[in-house]
Amino acid sequence: MSNPISQPTCCVSSDLIFLFGLSGAGKSYCGKLFASRLGYEFYDLDTDMTPAMRHAITEGRPFTEEIRDEFFEVVCKRIGELKREHPRIVFAQGAYKELHRGKVRSAHPGIEFIWIDAPDDVIVARIQARGIGVSSAYAASIRANFEAPLSGRRIVNDGTPDDALWERFGACAGS
Repeated sequence: MSNPISQPTCCVSSDLIFLFGLSGAGKSYCGKLFASRLGYEFYDLDTDMTPAMRHAITEGRPFTEEIRDEFFEVVCKRIGELKREHPRIVFAQGAYKELHRGKVRSAHPGIEFIWIDAPDDVIVARIQARGIGVSSAYAASIRANFEAPLSGRRIVNDGTPDDALWERFGACAGS
C-alpha cells in the first residue's frame, strides 16, 4: 500500500492554501514562493500570535491546549477577514495539532492544507541561522507536540532550489 501523503501532481485546487509544519521547516519561505508564482497573497499567521503564546515562547514553555484553542479562534477569524479582501491567499503557521487544523477546515471549507516538512539537520540549521523567533532548544522541546497528518499533501523543503520546490508543489504554469 502506498503512503497517502504524496508529492503533489497537479494544479492547486483551492483559493485558500494553508502550509503547516514544524518550526524551521520553511513554511513561510515556501508560502512566499508559491504565492508569488501563483499570483496569490501571502500571510504569516504567526503575526496574530496571542500575548499568551508570545509569553510561553519567551519563557520556553510549550503551549497549553487553552492557549492553542484561543489562538485558533483568532486564526479562523483572521482567515475570514483576509479572504474578503484577497480572493486567493497562502497562509503559513505551525498548526501542530490535527484538532486545530480541523477547526480551520470546518470554519473555511475548501481550504487546502499542505504539510511542509524538512530533514532534522536542515531545520536546526535554519533556526540557528535566523537568530530570532524560537530557539533550536525550544523547537526541539515542542517537536513532540506535532501531529503528522494521516493523509494529504506533503512537500519536503530540504534546501533544494526554488524551481525544485515549485515542481514539488506541482503547480501548473498559467493556472
